Amino acid sequence: MDILKFKNFSWTYEGFNTPIIKKINLTIKKGEFVGMIGRVGAGRSSLCSSILGLIPHFYPGKFEGNIIVDGVDVETSSLSKLSTIVGLVFQSPTNQLSGAGTTVEEELAFGLENLGIQRHEIIKRVEEMVKLIGLEKFSSRNPFELSGGQQQKVAIASVLIMEPKILVMDEPTAQLDPLGTKLVFDLIKKLASKGITILLNTQNVDQLAEFADRIIIMDKGEIAADGDARSILTDITLLKKYGIEPSQLTTLSYKMKEKKLWNKPLCLTMKDAEEMVCEVMKR
Repeated sequence: MDILKFKNFSWTYEGFNTPIIKKINLTIKKGEFVGMIGRVGAGRSSLCSSILGLIPHFYPGKFEGNIIVDGVDVETSSLSKLSTIVGLVFQSPTNQLSGAGTTVEEELAFGLENLGIQRHEIIKRVEEMVKLIGLEKFSSRNPFELSGGQQQKVAIASVLIMEPKILVMDEPTAQLDPLGTKLVFDLIKKLASKGITILLNTQNVDQLAEFADRIIIMDKGEIAADGDARSILTDITLLKKYGIEPSQLTTLSYKMKEKKLWNKPLCLTMKDAEEMVCEVMKR
């Protein structure tokens, strides 16, 4: 079932003559995990903003074509309506956290309280979210006293607790250290296993390779490539053409192939790499 459709979508910010997004035609199915990669300035963040309706309802400009989210037309719908369907996670967790509560639990409950959700349901959802993000020991702590990775997990949970049908993440680990990045991607893996529809905009190809179903490469406001994760992320020539560094595992297997130590397809996942190492060690 299709949950997100772009039909000849173009967007030009007010004050500019050239569109940042150019005639995008794209369909995403329910439960699909899509990774979006590309150079800085390719239009990826603008595309993320359009799904939630920030484009055109918050940022002024020229909107052309259609975006349909779960049957709702983005251009004619309200932000409040779209926010019940789409959850958006930004780069910086401190910009996403409301600060309305002094604890993790209060932060997670804030959005539900604004919707008038009954108290027993709020308690139930908060308990489930705290467990999902693995912060049971920190539920009574102030979110702003947590590490960057933990804060981003709380930010993601504050979106998930609203039960959106689509989760859009715009460079969620861009400002995190390696440990914080691992914490967030561990959570993303959990979400993927639950069948949530996810669109993840990231430059972290190494992590993306492990669990994305599909990869989209954007370049100069257009979709330059769209296909299954393995075919896109192991095509080194394609990746380098659009300024994307292949994952470490793919690069390693490529070098092994050059030295004629490996004659099978390039590695994408850790399982692939383990198979390669075992085979090479037998020689």
